[in-house]
Amino acid sequence: MEENSEPIEQHSVLKSVLLHLIPGIPILGGIFLFSAPVFSDFLGISTELSPLVGFILSVFVMLIPIQLAILLYEGKKLNNKLSLKGVIRYTNKSSLKEYAIIIPIILVFSFILFILIAPPVNDFMVEMFFRWYPQEYNFQNVIADPSVLSDYEGILIGVILYTIGAAILGPIVEELYFRGYLLPRMEKYGKNWAPVINVVLFSLYHFFSPWENPIRIIALIPMVYVVWKKKNIRYSIFVHVFLNCVGAIMMLSYVI
Repeated sequence: MEENSEPIEQHSVLKSVLLHLIPGIPILGGIFLFSAPVFSDFLGISTELSPLVGFILSVFVMLIPIQLAILLYEGKKLNNKLSLKGVIRYTNKSSLKEYAIIIPIILVFSFILFILIAPPVNDFMVEMFFRWYPQEYNFQNVIADPSVLSDYEGILIGVILYTIGAAILGPIVEELYFRGYLLPRMEKYGKNWAPVINVVLFSLYHFFSPWENPIRIIALIPMVYVVWKKKNIRYSIFVHVFLNCVGAIMMLSYVI
């Protein structure tokens, strides 16, 4: 499917900011709600695992439905029916050669940032600026601790749900929303600013991990610039899903 040649309605600054950031609020609220001790006790979940369960449930209950609802609402306004036609843009196709060259380069760059550089930088950010954030709600601490994941019966089901929601469906929906819907409606800022603004706002939308903003912004700019340049969201969908699946595979290795 080639990119629609019809003009793209451009969002105001305020609308762009709100549409980027507001979906992050219910995700954060869902993590706090579903990680609460009262909820863990009701489900019979260990408090050590509750942050991970809280995040998984928030992805399924908050992230995916809310962002899809916004996209379908916009489709209803455009097409008088529930459809994504005209809502999702940047649907050009690239050659297999381009995918084979560009995607590995983006992935290598991202791995260097997220795996080698991120841990000390994130620790520094937490210590210096985010000590106020309640770490008992930080599901990443659970993901990074093999002893916590491997010690509980039934954790395999949780990891499978994490893979489906947080590693596959969630990233696909986020890319449709942030790069297929929002980014094209920021074209007025030009090639030098639209991808950067989109990445910064997308990173800030992750209210549950603000200490990751410096690394996340630097790591994602090449990916989003390629989407902008090629007018092809397949790049970001593949990279986003692949990166999240690496984390899911690491979790699986702890429990099998």
